[in-house]
Amino acid sequence: MKKLALALVCFASLAFFASCNPEGQPTITVLNEEGYVQNGDTVDVNTEVNFGFVVASSATTNKELASLVVKVDDTEWANKDLTGMTEYTYTDKVTYEPNRDEIVGTSVITATVTDAAGQVATSTITLTINQPDQPLISKTVEWIRKGTNFVGITEAEMREIGLEWTGNFRAPMVTIVPLDGAQLYVCSGDDYADIATMSDKNAYFTSLHETGTAVESYRNITTNNSADYNDMLAVIYGEKLTLVRINRAEIETGNYGTQVTIKGEMK
Repeated sequence: MKKLALALVCFASLAFFASCNPEGQPTITVLNEEGYVQNGDTVDVNTEVNFGFVVASSATTNKELASLVVKVDDTEWANKDLTGMTEYTYTDKVTYEPNRDEIVGTSVITATVTDAAGQVATSTITLTINQPDQPLISKTVEWIRKGTNFVGITEAEMREIGLEWTGNFRAPMVTIVPLDGAQLYVCSGDDYADIATMSDKNAYFTSLHETGTAVESYRNITTNNSADYNDMLAVIYGEKLTLVRINRAEIETGNYGTQVTIKGEMK
């Protein structure tokens, strides 16, 4: 009964009702001006990127600000003392270095503002990092499925790049599916072969990631005949792009059941 009575007293007065609620948080938004990146933008490596945040104290409490901490991925980029201020605009620049293991990557810029009352607000900018001039490192792999045993690339190695086999290998179709968190794209190997420079090839797959539609599975390998394929699988997993070219599927039926061989390039 005492708790209920206290609640009724609180709601009886509008002024007292306001005091029953925690003080408002400060606000923080991404600076939206020409020349400054926005959430979801794509930027190239070795290019200076301008970014910014606008912060202000709560309109209801008007508490002074205390600090602003900015991080670029896991690196603390700035730590600003905002004592005595009620609004502040932060701007800065960042240039991303090439990473030889990534063609399509991401970066998250995070800004956290705290006011004098200890209230906190956060804003983020997530960017896609494009490396159009990054050379692809390639090696030839051979996938063989024979009964429950692998020869060549192992199931664990497939999972490292974000793919796995699924289904019954005695069935008419063999299926490759992406792992949770992986994106699988299927495109033409002929299109890839017709692109002259490595820079343009990388840009092609960056565009595929940005505008293409990921698929849930790749089921273009039949187990009832021999056939030639020229598909390219592009797998984005853990911020890395792996390219697997399907050149040939050889089907053999023997004492150990269906055998599927996929030969191609993994880059």
